[in-house]
Amino acid sequence: MPTVTVVVAVYNIEKYIEKCIQSIIRQTWKDMEILLVDDGSSDESGNICDFYAKADDRIRVIHKVNGGLSDVRNVGLKEASGTYLLYVDGDDYIAPECVEKAVKCAECHEAEVVVFDYREIEESTGRRERWSMDIQREKKLTVRECPSLLIATPCAWNKLYRKTLWDRSKLRYPIGRVYEDLTVTPQILLNAESIVYLDSEPLYHYILREGSIMRSHNFKKSLDNRKAALEDVIAYFKEKNAFDTFRDELEYLMFEQVYFVPTKEVIYYDVQNEYRDRFRQYVFSVFPQADKNPYVRQWLSKKDKILLFLMKRRMYWGITWLSAMRKRIDLLRNRR
Repeated sequence: MPTVTVVVAVYNIEKYIEKCIQSIIRQTWKDMEILLVDDGSSDESGNICDFYAKADDRIRVIHKVNGGLSDVRNVGLKEASGTYLLYVDGDDYIAPECVEKAVKCAECHEAEVVVFDYREIEESTGRRERWSMDIQREKKLTVRECPSLLIATPCAWNKLYRKTLWDRSKLRYPIGRVYEDLTVTPQILLNAESIVYLDSEPLYHYILREGSIMRSHNFKKSLDNRKAALEDVIAYFKEKNAFDTFRDELEYLMFEQVYFVPTKEVIYYDVQNEYRDRFRQYVFSVFPQADKNPYVRQWLSKKDKILLFLMKRRMYWGITWLSAMRKRIDLLRNRR
């Protein structure tokens, strides 16, 4: 049985998948299986996966009918035989020591979840930004001891999981929806008996690319799926009698993920779009004081605090101007 199963989501990413696979097979930690789950790709992605499977016996390719990212994650979880599980999206890549550092941390602290920093790379401008959370490192924690773990980051891929945690919780990703990790990550962390935040350089490289699911500009789908995600999370925490304990964290998740982040996306794309105000209307109907949540002051960067100031005062021209200036500066830096 391998120590780690790496589950790679593959769908029409022929431009990116080789770099992703190479970053995995070149890991300093060798004892792993690699599941390349091809979700019905219509380009060369599946053939590229098959090529690498012939060259490395740790790789197994699963070709399946298109079912979405949730289905890919669930299939990977079902097929995984490793003690630990790591999700990687096929248009991203990981640092050479990612698996080794995460596994050694998990074994040293007997952790069920290891969380690590990541680097966000904007493809169009080359901007690189480290995402790091203000949480104590290298210490075994639970969300009851450190509630801010729930809002550190909801993504699935900057975490190493002990597979038995999934077996015990019986949690699975919701089929047919995006923002599936926003739904499941808070729930899986609530069930974890030991979580450790790894003290390390960013180990995951997340590519912000045009044409990805997260940049589709389908704002109706975005609102519907974000709403569904947080409604599922809130219902789960109420079922577990944990809503009151973590009300501040759930409110902040709603503020950030269903109001602040998607509203910025709408304004950047089309300031007059009808969905510009719909995210806010929904969030404040559930949490009327969401923008006064203590984490807003504590966790938002100076830049985002400025954007929130402008957003609350409907000064959208200021947001678009700042965005244009940032992109211009990024492009000038890349030309040097």
